[in-house]
Amino acid sequence: MKNKWLNEQKPLEIPVSTEYFAKVDEYIRKNINIYEVSREISSDSKKIVNALIKNMVEQGFTEENVLSMRIIRSFGEIKIRLDFAGKAYNPTISDNAVLPEEDKILKAYEENVDYRYSSGHNTIYVIVKRSYNLSLMRCFGSIVLAFLTYLLMRPFVSVETMANLEEDIVYPLVKMFSNAILMVGGPVTLFSLLKNLSDTYIASEKSSSVRKLQAKTFITSAISIFLAIVSYAIVYYFLNKYIGYLSEYPKMEGSLFVSDVINSLIPSSIVEPFVTLNPFPMILAALLVTYSLCSVGKYFAYFKKIIDAGYALFSRMMNIVMYGMPVFCYFAFLTPMLTGGFEDLILVVELVILINSTVLIICLYYLARLYVGGVKIGPFLKGLPALIRENLRINSAVDAVPFNVRYCSKTYGYDRKRLTQNLRILAQINLDGNCCMLMTDALILILLLGVSVPWYQMAVIIFLVFFLSMGAPNQPGTILIGTLIIIYFLKADDLISMAVYLEVFLGSSQNLVNVLGDIVTVAIEEQQYLKKNPQMERLVSH
Repeated sequence: MKNKWLNEQKPLEIPVSTEYFAKVDEYIRKNINIYEVSREISSDSKKIVNALIKNMVEQGFTEENVLSMRIIRSFGEIKIRLDFAGKAYNPTISDNAVLPEEDKILKAYEENVDYRYSSGHNTIYVIVKRSYNLSLMRCFGSIVLAFLTYLLMRPFVSVETMANLEEDIVYPLVKMFSNAILMVGGPVTLFSLLKNLSDTYIASEKSSSVRKLQAKTFITSAISIFLAIVSYAIVYYFLNKYIGYLSEYPKMEGSLFVSDVINSLIPSSIVEPFVTLNPFPMILAALLVTYSLCSVGKYFAYFKKIIDAGYALFSRMMNIVMYGMPVFCYFAFLTPMLTGGFEDLILVVELVILINSTVLIICLYYLARLYVGGVKIGPFLKGLPALIRENLRINSAVDAVPFNVRYCSKTYGYDRKRLTQNLRILAQINLDGNCCMLMTDALILILLLGVSVPWYQMAVIIFLVFFLSMGAPNQPGTILIGTLIIIYFLKADDLISMAVYLEVFLGSSQNLVNVLGDIVTVAIEEQQYLKKNPQMERLVSH
């Protein structure tokens, strides 16, 4: 236990040489188990480190360069840290049609490796696991602490004093943290949108099959928005007519005018979108930059590196800010109890159940897709529990790609090469979970505001949800950032705490729907491929 919390395990020091792979594997196996890392992820980590060492040797590093290795926990992430002196190291991946094995590994896991060089010293971080569940448990602990705080205050503090405490201290602290989230979340959403759009362009240039896959994915995402609206309407009608819960919801102030959207599309200053947190100028800027980027020819690679670097920078800042989420969660859950007691807390539970009910509709939609696509539903469902369990631990569609490729190849017999290509693309552009959750969030916020929304205003919200989903960063905080941007767009600051509730209770559901959408899509693609190539189906069956 001492190693787990204080990171005091003795570092492994070996020469940079392929002769020491056995020691590397043994060190990782021995020291990574204390962090409750699965066998599959541990195996992936060994492959990455060994591929890095082999690449170092190919770049001219020798046994004179001593490599120091240790496993650490930092800002909710479990990492393998590699340190060695010498010239600057940055892995070069061959452009050949047939890549060496180590290049394939480094390319497949490029999102999990970070390189730094300073004053003749190299540091490499291999991200083993992002401990989202640990952060989630801390948030649940904060909820319990907020509950206990209110119980202790209730007998001794008057209702008026608690209301003043909420207005003067608690709510300003919640607003302060939401500003910090948006200060970083706005740029990270912009860079994420730029990165995803440019990556989509690069992938679509390689083959027509990729372009078809992208088109299908955008269609299924649009369907997810439609299903979110339908399922919300059904559940709302049932609860309101037969149970009467929703009729007593308190209405808050807010505004929603298309004229405001039109006036804000082209801001008077290039920095205004980040100051006002208006999403539409950021979306427009991302589309313009992406279109221009795809037309700059020889400078494309240079600007693409800038976009990737910008995304990495703000993503790292977002990780740091999100580390304070449990504190934010404490005040956000204390806020409704100070003003409305347990009744407002029950309201939060009802809303979360209402939103999670949309996931059931999406799952039924996936079953229908599998049936129409000719996939045998029984064997497919039989292999899902283990896949879902591991993805709940990883909680990132992009980070889970290597595991999902290996699992689907082994369990379902899908072609590994096609899986690698398709899942990497789908993890970036599949928006089913984001679209479903953010659309339902927007509808819930409109319900609480008590405003009527005509069809053209709903079209504006759907457009906003779609592009916020596409720009969702690959890390915890997606629901939080998207919901806060929608709240500011609706000019409903009183609902800021809702963004916290939705992130805590819906973050895992959103990622799970994204992953399920990816797996369903590749299952259908594989079935269609086998249908066109019956000789391959016979080989798989044998």
